[in-house]
Amino acid sequence: MNPDRPPAEVRNRPESPEAYERGLPPTPKPAGMYVPVAQAGPLLFTAGHTHAIRGVLDFTGPVGAEGCPTLADARECARLAVRNCIASLAGYLDGGLEAIERVVQMTGYVAAHPDFADHPRVMDAASEELLAAFGERGRPARAALGVSSLPDRAVVEISLVVVAGTERGAGA
Repeated sequence: MNPDRPPAEVRNRPESPEAYERGLPPTPKPAGMYVPVAQAGPLLFTAGHTHAIRGVLDFTGPVGAEGCPTLADARECARLAVRNCIASLAGYLDGGLEAIERVVQMTGYVAAHPDFADHPRVMDAASEELLAAFGERGRPARAALGVSSLPDRAVVEISLVVVAGTERGAGA
């Protein structure tokens, strides 16, 4: 991979935020006693989102363990998890992703075997998805953490902090 050339997902970015939003998964339902998005002034904080689509995880277990997800599988999980975060933001903003001025922070947790060391490469897939969605305003500060397990044996869980230009949605 040429580090000077953006990934295909970034080069092939939808022409409009509306086109990107139409391709998002359904907004995930909270799995406990929390809200998927909370607002404090212009900051929106997402809860942790896994890669589950309609409550179903395609992959489970720690990356790097025998019979468990591969690095490529984990990268796809990261891409789906951040898309779930974006879907929740779109739902909160009533479909108004254009109101997001900047993705400030992304925190990603990767369920991994103790010998696995490619957590940043897993999270790069989520970073690539943010760039595809928002261009350079989607390049956040980031933490990529390895953990022994995640809820429902998920491979990846991600949360975001974004700046929204307007106070809208359910919490405004």
